[in-house]
Order: sequence, then structure tokens, then C-alpha cells
Amino acid sequence: MERLYLFLLALAIGFFAAIPVGGSQIEVAKRALHGHLRAAAAVTLGSVSSDVLYGFIALFGLAPLLQLPGVMAGFNALGAVLLCGLAYWTIRQSRRPQELRLENSTLNDKRWAYVTGFSLAVSNPPMILSWLYGATLARHLGLANPFSGSQKMLFIAGGALGLAGYQLLLALILKRMQHFIPTKVLRRIYFWLGIALFLLSFFFIYNAQRFFFGQAGGG
Repeated sequence: MERLYLFLLALAIGFFAAIPVGGSQIEVAKRALHGHLRAAAAVTLGSVSSDVLYGFIALFGLAPLLQLPGVMAGFNALGAVLLCGLAYWTIRQSRRPQELRLENSTLNDKRWAYVTGFSLAVSNPPMILSWLYGATLARHLGLANPFSGSQKMLFIAGGALGLAGYQLLLALILKRMQHFIPTKVLRRIYFWLGIALFLLSFFFIYNAQRFFFGQAGGG
């Protein structure tokens, strides 16, 4: 029963950790709004693949590597470049949203969707903190004392399922709504999604320069 509670705790943490708007959620929303549900699922799969990778890094003792300022600066710089590129492309496509419903749309490319989801998530090392906070909570609740290897695997599986569950639920809801959204409104939504991606890129730019100048100052 204790393992079941540990799995449910990880599931809940993963679900709620996915709620704040991020690059992956925006990319899922873009595809779902245009009816590309499988591509939206591919973004989710890519994002969760990265999150699982960070789960292993956090819970199996490799996290110190990503505490190095130079490594963190590099990851944040990569995230900023990716988000700026996606923001530019999104705003550009907002001028002709009707074309995005076509089957040959880039949004319907599942391989590109997976790469997009993975790239956006892997450029966000602070995800490790979510795993560490979750593990700490599990210990405080007496569900992981000691935190064995099999329990860590179960915890990562539950967290990954929660993360994927939220994004897939978001995709299903938005796909249902797409038929009720006029093209004019869709254009505005797409434009503001692009703006949101630009704003997120500034957060990564700020973190990159903070780690970079922090390292320079320390040197």
C-alpha cells in the first residue's frame, strides 16, 4: 500500500508541476488547436522523455553536474534560442492560420514535434528541483524511508505519467474547442502564443547571463 501512495503522490506532483505555462505546453496547444492531436502527443512524449531523464539525474545522484554555472548558462542560452525561434515562427504563422489546418503542415510532423518537446524540456535543468522537492516530500510523509532504487523508479514513473496526463488532457480539451473557434480568433490566439514564447525566452536569457556573469565574477 505504501508503494501505491508513493506512486499516487508522484502522479499528483507531476500533474500539478505541468500546469504552469511553458514552451512545451504552448507547443502542445498550437497543435491541438489545429487538430493535430498526434503531433501534440508527440510534443508531450518528447517533453516527458526529457523530464524522466532529469528525474534519473536528480534521484540517482548526478544532479551536482548541473549545478556548475557554465553548464547552467549553456542550457539557458539554448532554451532562449529555441524559444525565440519558435516565437518568431509562431507569430509569422499567425498571419495565415488557415494554412495550419492542412495535412502537410509542419505542425503535423510528429518527429519534429517530438524533437521540439524534448529540446524545450531539456533546456530547463531547474526541472531537477521539482524532482528533488517531490522526493523530499515523499520522505517527510514517510513513503520513502529509505528511498530504494525500485521506489525511485516507481516515483519517476508516477511523475512522468502525471506530467504527460496534464498535457494530453490540455490537448484533448483544445482539440474539442477548435471547431468552435473562428479563424480570426485563432489568428489572435496564435499571435499571443508567440508573444508568450518570446516572454519565456527573456526568462532564459536572464538566467543565462546571471549564471555566466556569476561564474565570471567568481573567477
